[in-house]
Amino acid sequence: MSKIKQFINKIIKDTFGGKKDELKDRLTDSLQEKVDDLVEQGMSEEEATEKAIREFGDAEDVLEAFPTEAQKKKKIIAKRRAELFFSLVSYLLIVGLSIFINLTFYEFFGEFNWFVIVIFGVFFWPLTMLYRYLNARK
Repeated sequence: MSKIKQFINKIIKDTFGGKKDELKDRLTDSLQEKVDDLVEQGMSEEEATEKAIREFGDAEDVLEAFPTEAQKKKKIIAKRRAELFFSLVSYLLIVGLSIFINLTFYEFFGEFNWFVIVIFGVFFWPLTMLYRYLNARK
């Protein structure tokens, strides 16, 4: 068991902040279960421990599964940028379509240019997406 704890401590070492203890416990339990399974299959405790650690991978392999804060922030910023772009394109399509319909059926609507209401009403969507994007960049 001490070899497993040393291995886990090496992996976790100053990487995960406040959730470090919980993660250590989970990884230790997972590896210990693997060792127990291998012992039940007929391996010695030492061989089972070595095999479980070898199959688990080295510290770099394990840490690749956990993105850093910078990687998470980049991903969020990229997502917000995509949302902003989508909202702007959609806004332009909706406004363009409303202007087209209003001007095409001008006789039906009379002199009431209702597309102005649509322009201002739908404008809050890309404005909200811009706000979310700028907050993500902070």
